[in-house]
Amino acid sequence: MTGAPQGIIHATVIAPDLAALCAAWQQQLAMQLQAQGTLEEADAALLGLPALAGAPLAWLANSAGQPVLRVIEDPTATLIEPMFRHGWLSLEILVGDIDTLAAGLQGPFRVLGAPANLELSDAIRAAQVLGPAGELLYLTQIKAAVPPFDLPMTTDTVASTFIGVMTTPDRAASQAAWAALLGAPGWAFETKITVLNRAYGKPLEGRYPVAVVPMPGQCMVEIDQVDLPPRPAGRLAGVHSLALRLPAVDAATLQAAGWQRACAQRDDGWFGPAGEHIQLLR
Repeated sequence: MTGAPQGIIHATVIAPDLAALCAAWQQQLAMQLQAQGTLEEADAALLGLPALAGAPLAWLANSAGQPVLRVIEDPTATLIEPMFRHGWLSLEILVGDIDTLAAGLQGPFRVLGAPANLELSDAIRAAQVLGPAGELLYLTQIKAAVPPFDLPMTTDTVASTFIGVMTTPDRAASQAAWAALLGAPGWAFETKITVLNRAYGKPLEGRYPVAVVPMPGQCMVEIDQVDLPPRPAGRLAGVHSLALRLPAVDAATLQAAGWQRACAQRDDGWFGPAGEHIQLLR
């Protein structure tokens, strides 16, 4: 669509209790309940969730009125902290004042890491928060430019997801898959990831192989390589998918790079090599 925003447009979270998650995000993260309904069969297919057709859902919008979070209810979904499975680890969400926002968070949100400047740059300040459906949020304030990355800034309380953070058993394979999708190789390096070190009981200075691949709209994907046991069976609560609007990429290119269709009849829903799901918007 000409002129339409590109990059990460919205995220999808699976929640055992739809009402509880929506209430928490509205009361503590300044979100607005924009719409409610049920998951259509076609949407369930492209998300790789055919069994959830007809499930209750809600759309939450930010202060600008943009629908940035779709919540799908599944009372049978398994709650497991995302640090212990491969796929989507966290939504990195742009905020205007992380210290004030984090100070007001309370149950059912759990602050795993208080606001602190990132090792990468003092211009990036973030807190790590676990939400009611096991959704991990990196609430991030960008104070100044951080070359070579093209990062957004905001004065809104909460703006939108601008980075999808994932874990993978193989950084090289995941980086290659995302480079094929996004048309850019990105950067590979090692850095400490405090939220993972705390979860794994490792020294806080422990470092991990990481890659970052940029996408349009001042967005990106972060790929963290970690060794984990096999992903649990069944549907998991928490972050399920990111909806992206990108320049067109043909299906054969995606499949050659390790992406798999979520539905054999469609080419707008894909699972990556580590199990992360994306929806490609037209």
